[in-house]
Parts: sequence; structure tokens; C-alpha cells
Amino acid sequence: MQIPYDEKKFDSLMDKSGIDLVLANTRQNIRYLSGGYFFHFHERFTAFGESQYTPLVGVPKGKQDQSFYIGHQNESGQATEENLWFANRINCQRVTSVSGKNAANAIKKLGLEKGTIAVEKDFIPSSALDTIRKELPDANFVEALYVLEELRAVKSNEEIELMRRITEADAEAIELGFQSGKGGATTREIAQTVERELTNRGVCFLWVFTSAGTKMLRAPSNKNWEIGEVLHLDAGGSENDYLTDVCRMGVRGEPSKEASDVYISCLAIQDEVRSAIQKGERYNTIYNLGEKLVEESGHGSYGTFIIHGVGLISHEQPRFGPDIERELESGMMISIETDIRHPEVGYVKLEDTVVVTDTGCEGLGDAGREFYSIIE
Repeated sequence: MQIPYDEKKFDSLMDKSGIDLVLANTRQNIRYLSGGYFFHFHERFTAFGESQYTPLVGVPKGKQDQSFYIGHQNESGQATEENLWFANRINCQRVTSVSGKNAANAIKKLGLEKGTIAVEKDFIPSSALDTIRKELPDANFVEALYVLEELRAVKSNEEIELMRRITEADAEAIELGFQSGKGGATTREIAQTVERELTNRGVCFLWVFTSAGTKMLRAPSNKNWEIGEVLHLDAGGSENDYLTDVCRMGVRGEPSKEASDVYISCLAIQDEVRSAIQKGERYNTIYNLGEKLVEESGHGSYGTFIIHGVGLISHEQPRFGPDIERELESGMMISIETDIRHPEVGYVKLEDTVVVTDTGCEGLGDAGREFYSIIE
């Protein structure tokens, strides 16, 4: 049995937070704690009959080799085939309260019925949690968010390579979306191309924001992409729940001088922020730099700067803000977004994904970011 994450780090995080056991239920955290496993039948839906499929993973501090997994009997074959590492696998009905009762029983067997149990409060079904509370009346229940996102914050080499691959696929799909706009296709038709091309590359399509011309509508529609109009495609997908999120710009015909100027400003902000990112730099230094650059760009009244972590969850750690003095660590994954909503040009936006390194940062999926994709 090999635990697929940093066991010592997880123990340390639980110890610092006074937690005896973490009980995870979200697909993303079950993926992480299991080393990538999730029952394939329920990857895209969980509702079943009068309740829902509710897998649970319990990880006790100091004895993680005694962790338990609660699932359904139909997944036994997949769990065995994929070498699911939990020694204690418990099968039960696809009923939230039944999953909860089985979790409570497993916690009792670990001798933690009076312990501090961390749960994903915003996500665990209330009926499951109500059952656990009833079965463990002397337990103390706290939030698991902090320890789980801290555990995931620094990406492994395998995670970085996966995100590199899907981010490159995203950038390729977006470019083919622009190419499909020749002749004035609708933004809905262009979005369908992006979806198809992501799927062809093994990436599960999740979304695409489109914005053509000066209307600022960020949704696929029957709007035709006209000559002279800029178009942004902001597309996302996933593989094994790891996210890709890229935005690139296109224009039909040659861009106007003003459209070129806005793009160059947007790119310059992205580039300067990227040049400041490295191990040891403070979150607030990066955040405040981006805000300052937008304000000084000449388009401050139209501009927005957003920077956030990305991985299994969008806007996970690192979580930036003007007063957050925590330092970046090598292996953290960051999404950087600059948009300028110019009333005479349109919605110009770039979004890049980078990974922090010891000496700077590395861009993933950088294709198409240097200028508009020009479509005749």
C-alpha cells in the first residue's frame, strides 16, 4: 500500500488544526486522497432514485494506513483494478444517510467517536452530516477546507505535466474555434467547435465564454462574428478533475489601431506580472502590482485584474489579496487574468496559467497569447 500524497504534511496540517480525522466527500478531494480514483459511473452525475451516490474518505491523523473509503458495491471491480489503496473499503447503498452511518461506524472503530472531525461543510449532504452527528454525539465537527487545500497547494511533477497537457490542448482548441469563425459564424457555432476540439484531445469540456464586438455579452449566442470585430474565447475543461482555463483573442480582418493598443496594454500587464512571480514572492506584492499596472495602463476605468490559484478547484490556494503576505512556493499553480472592456473595441481579455518555480514561473499553454488570431 502506497499513500499517494504527502502523508507527513497532512499529519502536520491536522495536528496544527487540532483535527483527529478528515472526512472528505467532494469528487475533487476524493480524487486527490485516493491518487486519482473516482467511480466512473458517477463522474458526471450523483443523483440516484430518491437520494444520491455519496462516497466518503476518512483519513485519521497519525494512522493514515487505517483510512477508510465508503462507496458502492458496483465499483468493487474498478477499485481493485485501479489498486485503490484504502485497506478498509466499505460498500453501501446510494443513500446519503446510509453513507453517513457507515462513516460514523468506521470512526467509532478507530476510537475517534469523541474526536474532532473535519468535514467539507459547504458540500457534504445535510442528511449525511445529520446522521453522523446523531451517531457521534460527543464528536466536535470543524471545517476541512483549510487542511485539504493546503495539502493540494503545491503540485507534484505529475500534476504539473497533466495541467501542462490539458492547458496546451485548451489553447489549441481555442485557436481552432477562431479558425471556424471564417465567414461570420455565430458565437454559438464557434463555441461548439471549441467543445468538440477539447473533447477530441481527451479533455472534458466545461465552459466557453464568448464575446464578439462591443456588446460585452459573454455567452454563446446567435450573434455573428462580423468583419472588424474582436472576439474573446475563454474556455475551460478538465481531466481527472484538474482544470484548464485559458482566454485568447481573435479579430476578423485587421485590428484597428485602438484594438491593437488595447491588446498590447493587456499583454504588457500579463507579462510584467508573470516576470514578478517566483518562489518567495509575497501574494500581496503580486496582487498589488497587477492592480497598479491596470490603473496606469491608460485603460484603468475599463480594466480588471484577477489572479488566483487553480488545480482541482478554481480559485484554490494560492489565494491572493492586497493584504496577504504569505510567500509563494515552487510548484504552486496560478491563473492570471487581465481584461479591458473598451466601449469602442470590445471585451479584450487574456488569461494565462503558470507554475511557480525557484527562479520565476513557467507558462503552460502559451500558444496564441502574443497577439490577436487574425481571421480573414
